[in-house]
Amino acid sequence: MKGSKEIVDGIVFKDEDDPRETVIFNFHTWVEMLKGIIIKYAHKSEDEAESLVLSSSLVCKPIRNYMAVCLRSHELEYHWAMLIAYGEQYWLKDIERKQPAGYLEWEAQYSKANKLAEESFVFSD
Repeated sequence: MKGSKEIVDGIVFKDEDDPRETVIFNFHTWVEMLKGIIIKYAHKSEDEAESLVLSSSLVCKPIRNYMAVCLRSHELEYHWAMLIAYGEQYWLKDIERKQPAGYLEWEAQYSKANKLAEESFVFSD
């Protein structure tokens, strides 16, 4: 498991092939959103959600480069959270694949209430 000192916002990664391309990875925000989604939509306790997220290879394996961050940004946080909570092909277990109605409003409120960054991934223009 990663320690809280390693899960911070504002980590900058440069594309090795084009150093002008960067992404700011708000890792703390991403992790907190995953936990919040699991609590709200997978109906897990706060402790269960934290344990699931922090033991997931998406979080606990080192994130060392631009491509590793891009892979995490490729899917919505809702998808990653359901994958962590229910496992591969969770949608075959009658778990909704799409964000539920009201999700975006919940996400905005949760982010504001928990003082999270506006976005988990901020790519250069």
